[in-house]
Amino acid sequence: MTHDLYPRQGDAGLAASRLTGESPAAAETADWTQAESDLLNARLWALLERQIRRDSQGDRSSLRAEAADELLASIRFTLRAHLAARGLPQRALLTGDIHALFRAAQETVLAQTNETFSLYRLAQETLRTLGSRTLASSLAAVGGFFTAYDARLNAHAIPAMIDYPPCLPVSEALEGVAYIRAYLVRLLTENALLLRLDPLREGRLLARACPGYRILPLNLYEPVAANVVGLSLLGGGETLLEMSRAECSRVYALLSSCAPGEARARLRDAAARAGERLGMVGGAASDYLSDVAAALYPRIAAAPESVYGVFAAC
Repeated sequence: MTHDLYPRQGDAGLAASRLTGESPAAAETADWTQAESDLLNARLWALLERQIRRDSQGDRSSLRAEAADELLASIRFTLRAHLAARGLPQRALLTGDIHALFRAAQETVLAQTNETFSLYRLAQETLRTLGSRTLASSLAAVGGFFTAYDARLNAHAIPAMIDYPPCLPVSEALEGVAYIRAYLVRLLTENALLLRLDPLREGRLLARACPGYRILPLNLYEPVAANVVGLSLLGGGETLLEMSRAECSRVYALLSSCAPGEARARLRDAAARAGERLGMVGGAASDYLSDVAAALYPRIAAAPESVYGVFAAC
């Protein structure tokens, strides 16, 4: 069953409210006048009508309301991406030719898609999968994204089934190519550490941490990063990737003797020292390792025995 399809002119406020996922009175539009909100509504309405004509080839009576909602979500994503890329405020949507602005926004998304494809090619060439089928299949799915992605009409969509989890998850608030870009950046950042260590030692560590890591959707980076940080906290030897139960107990003793804030700071310091010794000074890879190190604390502090699992003790 089809409906009278898209928001009526009188419902144009719906279009404005969905630009940010909030009402026009929220976020950056909190101090907008009613006249400004009405103007934004009208301009978004004009964009929605144009996108509906393109999607339905002029036959608006055959377009379902759900499809119109998706077109609106795409418009919202495209404008957000452009404003963020140019450092522009939301009020930029109120001046000038809105259609010209939207065309520029679409070009921004297309350029970001091309840049993200370059990241994908780099991931294809450099990622160390260590036999993980989930990582390999997820990387293939990202490749399929670029074939299926419609940056003109469905820019917010993510046509890809991705199962491999990064150690630090990508925000679910991200959409479209922005999500894929963030996902690839995480994979490449994690890979920067994996490439600095012996793959055979990494494989042995992963087998201790989870024997089924090759077929299960498990992150490869976290067990490696944990042992790198643990060994650094004990004074070095990060490339060995092996910690005895006695060494694990020493880590627990060191961290349990101080307050949580201090313990996290010591883990971050250990990550920084490890990064320096492994040639990761500053930058995304060093910051990422520091964040992952601090996140280990609750698992280490849970109980004296839990530390053996955190570091996959030999």
